[in-house]
Amino acid sequence: MRILCVEDDEMLGDALQSGLTQGGYLTDWVREGELALEAFHANPYEAVILDLNLPGVSGLEVLRSLRKSSAVPVIIMTARDGLQDRIVGLDLGADDYIVKPFALEELLARLRAVQRRSHGRAHPVIALKDIELDTAARAVRKSGVWIRMRAREYQILELLMQRIGRVVSKSEIENQVYSWDADIESNTIETTIYALRKKLGKDLITTLRGIGYVIKP
Repeated sequence: MRILCVEDDEMLGDALQSGLTQGGYLTDWVREGELALEAFHANPYEAVILDLNLPGVSGLEVLRSLRKSSAVPVIIMTARDGLQDRIVGLDLGADDYIVKPFALEELLARLRAVQRRSHGRAHPVIALKDIELDTAARAVRKSGVWIRMRAREYQILELLMQRIGRVVSKSEIENQVYSWDADIESNTIETTIYALRKKLGKDLITTLRGIGYVIKP
């Protein structure tokens, strides 16, 4: 899933981008509030991780602007003495907050939680027939047997499973799974869908020519 990380501290921002990427998220990192708004309106994000103390446009101003047009999950980051900022942030529409310093594992868990809530789910496992996708473990089972997945295979499968019954276009898959500067060949997604069908069954994913892909309920 593609997320936006807004953090002006270069060392922390670089560490967050690296850790979130290793956690399976396509992560765009910007350092300023104004750039965050530009990036958000130019790209489809599944969640935003937002520092409050930003140069220029503050994190609270960014949050206020986002909430005028979007319900995207937002996790705010703040210092220990920022109680009032946390209260204001939650009242402005933030979905959660995390206090600096924090462990990457906690941030990943909070990110998974707000994503589940945004999709109307309380449990990390998405099940359909004999397929189970565990978003916490980033693992897939078919008929109780663990299936080995490449990173891109898992990411595309999770995107489709999160949207069971909804058609997902090729461009949406590209935007959610591949970075700004990725060199995507014309048949990259088709090749990955083919691999998923071989592993999980040819009828799991339906192709709608010229429209996209769907996993039917």
